[in-house]
Amino acid sequence: MIEPIFAAWSVGAYGRRLLRVASIVGLAGLAACEGSDELSASGCLPLKAPVEVTLVQEAGLYIVRDAKDAVLIAHPRKAVNDAFHAIQLIRTLPSGTRLTIDSLRQAWGFDVGKGRISAFGSVAGGSRFEYGWGAGTLIERAPWEPSSLPPLRTVNCGK
Repeated sequence: MIEPIFAAWSVGAYGRRLLRVASIVGLAGLAACEGSDELSASGCLPLKAPVEVTLVQEAGLYIVRDAKDAVLIAHPRKAVNDAFHAIQLIRTLPSGTRLTIDSLRQAWGFDVGKGRISAFGSVAGGSRFEYGWGAGTLIERAPWEPSSLPPLRTVNCGK
């Protein structure tokens, strides 16, 4: 009689079930390994929250798919694929519009490391928004920042 090569590693039906359960628990643990860091007072961004800012360029509030809060996007922008991506303009905000930034956060997760840097706030009248300022250690020029700043900058967040 010839034994299987890995006979010593044979775990039987009970062992296979136990291995499956352990795998599922492990994957669930990895999926739960995500969150966000509050950056409002960290000093790693050129802004601390809460703060009021004024737009120096036109922007728009958009709903993306079924998001609960609007997304603030600087104008001009290419709107060619908006229907495909389910992006809909709610309101145009002219230069000079006052915004309140309530918090600054950076998402993180086991699979992406330090992720999206977002500013959360509201427009006079109560419309809530999220502005995707950057990711990792890079931010772009926000619509409330002067055009004299470079379009992309490195920050000390996400290290």
